[in-house]
Amino acid sequence: MKPKKTTSGNGKDMPPKLQHVKIYFDQKGQPDEAAEAFFKHYKSVHWKTKTGCPIKDWKATAANWIWQHRPEKPLSIEIKLKLQFQNSF
Repeated sequence: MKPKKTTSGNGKDMPPKLQHVKIYFDQKGQPDEAAEAFFKHYKSVHWKTKTGCPIKDWKATAANWIWQHRPEKPLSIEIKLKLQFQNSF
């Protein structure tokens, strides 16, 4: 009989448990909905990156997800220039 694998919740345990993802997002001040969206997205792509590589550290991926989905993203230089020229006429 094969011993049952337990997960500690660290970033290297793949795939993570939803409970561990929720705890991590809570520690980062994020709502449960954000944790669930992250979990569902990466579960649907089989815990692989956009290029198809397996994710090795879900916490690093989650940190990037949180950064990319922050509510107050700074404007890119291109958008700033467009706004500047639109408002100058």
